[in-house]
Amino acid sequence: MKTDKSIPSPPICVGFDAKRYFNNPTGLGNYARWLVNGLLANNQLSIKLFTPKLPISTSNYEIIGATGLWKSFKGLWRIRGINADLIRSKIDVYHGLSNELPFGIHKTGIKTVVTIHDCINLRFPENYKLLDRLIYKHKLRYAQNVADTIVVPSKQTKEDLIHYFKTSESKIKVIPLSVPSVPHFKKETKKPYILCISSFDKRKNLGNLVKAYQNIDSIPYPLVIAGKMGHQFDTLKKSIDKTDSIKLISNPSTEQIHSLYNNAVFCVYPSLFEGFGIPILEAFLHGKTVATSNLSSLPEVGGDAVIYFNPNDPNDMKQAITRLIDDKYRFTLEQQVSNQLAKFDSKLLLAQYYNVYVNLVKH
Repeated sequence: MKTDKSIPSPPICVGFDAKRYFNNPTGLGNYARWLVNGLLANNQLSIKLFTPKLPISTSNYEIIGATGLWKSFKGLWRIRGINADLIRSKIDVYHGLSNELPFGIHKTGIKTVVTIHDCINLRFPENYKLLDRLIYKHKLRYAQNVADTIVVPSKQTKEDLIHYFKTSESKIKVIPLSVPSVPHFKKETKKPYILCISSFDKRKNLGNLVKAYQNIDSIPYPLVIAGKMGHQFDTLKKSIDKTDSIKLISNPSTEQIHSLYNNAVFCVYPSLFEGFGIPILEAFLHGKTVATSNLSSLPEVGGDAVIYFNPNDPNDMKQAITRLIDDKYRFTLEQQVSNQLAKFDSKLLLAQYYNVYVNLVKH
């Protein structure tokens, strides 16, 4: 019997680990929402979200949560019990969005993708409790081993996986992150300032930023540091207790962050290590250039649109900030922002994810 070639193929059924999609307002949650929401427009995909705790309201996708006895063990369901639901849901590809896959999924026959954002827990183990380190490493080792495709946001993370786990290079695909467009904010008539958007964690290197800033003579702009509260906040606050020119803002809202970017002169991002560096893209979206570290993935994100410094050298950081204070020099970098930002266009990156799923199903 001849096959009617006009009959379209059924959509590829992709399941996503959606715990952070529904529960994380920043970071990994933003990544999950950007990816899933962006792929919803692709009618060649059938999307199902798997989350331990069902949300109150639903939208344009099917949501599957723990049922039966698993409702009393939601955490275990997500890391193992979910496999039976994936099979029942006829998932073609399952995508773990935050460094892990359910244990035992390699026995289901379902194709798997895992996004591994970074190996920071291995690079900076002193920043994690012993039990957390062991759990993270165990999950990461399993995921990178059994996944059919590993998506990483940078060459840096790819190199780290190969270094720590000897991961097969052939199954690692670098797909940079992106950020959604921002709402229009009218520039306010506020006193201009230098901005650092960063969580108050040790790895973010904010102590050296404060040292560098305080060593600049006759600086015309105050420094604003804003981000998620972390264990370094109190220490940093004490170090600037009598400094009127430095302002700390903890846990700003999304709207506050956009407003801060919009009204800044330029940004500084002094982190010692990142798997990617979203704040650089966020600054670009607001037309701002950045002074940032010359380590890890940050040069991959910043390209020629930023100025770099050694984050371990406050004097080098000071010189970079001083150069950006010069309007003419800063303008030359700002002219490169749109070209660099175009490399992280959502449509182009979402198409790469779609091709990953198609290639897995074909093979």
